[in-house]
Amino acid sequence: MLLVALLAPTIGLTALAASLPPAGAPTEAGMGLSARALARQIHEDGAEATIKTLDEHKAWPQLRRAVAAGWSGWIDLVPDLIIHTDDQTTARLRTALRLALPRNPRAVLAVVDPGNGPLLGAGALCTPHGMTAHWRTSSIRAVSDIHDIHLTRQATDCQAALSAASAVTGKANSGT
Repeated sequence: MLLVALLAPTIGLTALAASLPPAGAPTEAGMGLSARALARQIHEDGAEATIKTLDEHKAWPQLRRAVAAGWSGWIDLVPDLIIHTDDQTTARLRTALRLALPRNPRAVLAVVDPGNGPLLGAGALCTPHGMTAHWRTSSIRAVSDIHDIHLTRQATDCQAALSAASAVTGKANSGT
């Protein structure tokens, strides 16, 4: 009985070691991205090198899904990346941010350019063009619920962009 108690941890560790992939082999955990790892890569290697890695690993869809879902850590990465992306990737990142707006308005407004620039300004991110009426009303409600003095200008600009479409057409964009 004592022998079994002494050998059990060793046998368990041996079985665990035998089930691990060989050194250097890709593992499921190694194949996925995390916002923290990507932020570290941007900091250490620079945004352009990180973009090349994202291209090589075809990881843009995962990044865009995480942004569109409203995950703050991923949204925080967009400003560093978007200034180095091609036009198509830039448009897709903006769309992901637009989709995130009603889900996590605080995180999206935090990356909105307070100077309303062409890449990440409220005019580019808060426009209802191509979005559904439901997205627009949800976004208006979500942005109006943000009461953060550090985001006042971005929230005001975003509300103006969200309201501009209905003022011009008299109705919200249906997204069709």
